[in-house]
Amino acid sequence: MSSSLNREERLTLKILIAEDQNISREMLVKMLANIGQIEAFATGLDALKAFEDALDKSAPFQIMISDISMPVMSGLELLKAVRASENKKKIDKQNRIRVLMFTSYADKDTIVSCYRAGCDDYAVKPFNKKVVIDKIKKFGFTIDETAELNQIDETKQKEKTMGQMVADAIEGFKKGKVDLPALPHIVQELQDLISSPNASVTDMAKIIENDTAISIKLIIAANSPFYGGVEKTKDVKMAINRLGLDVTQSIVSAIANKGLYETKSVSVKQLMEKIWMHSFATAHCAREIAKKVSSMGYEKAYVKGLIHDVGATLLIKNIGENATENTAIDINGLIEAVFEVHASFGALLLSKWNFSKDFVAVASLHEWNKYGDKTEREVLIVNLADILSCKIGYGFFSRDVGDFEDNRELSNIQSAAMLGLTNSDLKVIYEKAEKDVAESASAFAKV
Repeated sequence: MSSSLNREERLTLKILIAEDQNISREMLVKMLANIGQIEAFATGLDALKAFEDALDKSAPFQIMISDISMPVMSGLELLKAVRASENKKKIDKQNRIRVLMFTSYADKDTIVSCYRAGCDDYAVKPFNKKVVIDKIKKFGFTIDETAELNQIDETKQKEKTMGQMVADAIEGFKKGKVDLPALPHIVQELQDLISSPNASVTDMAKIIENDTAISIKLIIAANSPFYGGVEKTKDVKMAINRLGLDVTQSIVSAIANKGLYETKSVSVKQLMEKIWMHSFATAHCAREIAKKVSSMGYEKAYVKGLIHDVGATLLIKNIGENATENTAIDINGLIEAVFEVHASFGALLLSKWNFSKDFVAVASLHEWNKYGDKTEREVLIVNLADILSCKIGYGFFSRDVGDFEDNRELSNIQSAAMLGLTNSDLKVIYEKAEKDVAESASAFAKV
């Protein structure tokens, strides 16, 4: 297929986008607005319907851009359905839609599967306008470079800096060039201990006492007004005896997790503080939701809420601390670039740290907007907790979840509906979480 598009004709190019994340979808639409006519959908099913309707009307799309990881119908399933539809209509290879697949990181097996299913090319997130346009040209379309490249030049440095820095950071972690922090070791050890029917105060104390800094911080937190008891806590065993194993696990996890957010980088310091409070608030919301709907230990839900955005945390910290004096960090560009990859990167890290599959699933799927009937409850819990953290004023990534000032909207969130939560349930949950975050934040400010 070859098409020459001049300035007047370029909007005749029809591009179909399938991307479940609102931010990502909006970025792609904005990025390609001057290239052609864009139709963008949040689900693979909706994109497939648009594709088939266009074929039936003899006004087909020339290009499809799809994320691989999407709920209900994945990008790979969408691709297979598109090719099957073309086969059914006996559309020859030359006139078939050109398909560009996006993946959050270069996973060889996934990419091979996409090529076997009939994709024409792939690109790795975060999005880069020049890369996307180059891919479109590779399909045989000639774009008006005078108009487009001028636009690219204006943002090229910014995109290259933020996108490439995020990509470089991921490669550094994957190849072991960046040391992993202490968080996963002690959190995982405590998780394994709690899962054992023979867990004891002595066993937990041994794990915690191996880290002097965390031991001291646990005692400080245990003596704070939020956790404080009648008698002043003097050592780790005393703290565990008074707090209990589950609550101690949550406090230690929060202490260990908070260490990730400490940075010497002035450029991202405020950003790190904001994402810490988002994770902290999500943990409290997850705890309250789990108390209401799940047989899963609510302190386990707290830990999952606490580390659900670990991918974003480590990427932002790494980029801030490795930026040179000559590198201007565009905060909005950094957030957009990190958003594209943080869920899959977080899942990759948790897998590498040998966290159980339920933790990995939460990291991977918590940002989705739609879920299938078989979705695990802990994923739904953390998804809803993430959203409610915005309700109580601790949002991080932008989310389109309705009007938070109108409580009637909250029960329409899919994860809330699937968990069977009513408006009154949600009001109790976020008000209790809001109160606990405000009261307990001071305890962790000292550790």
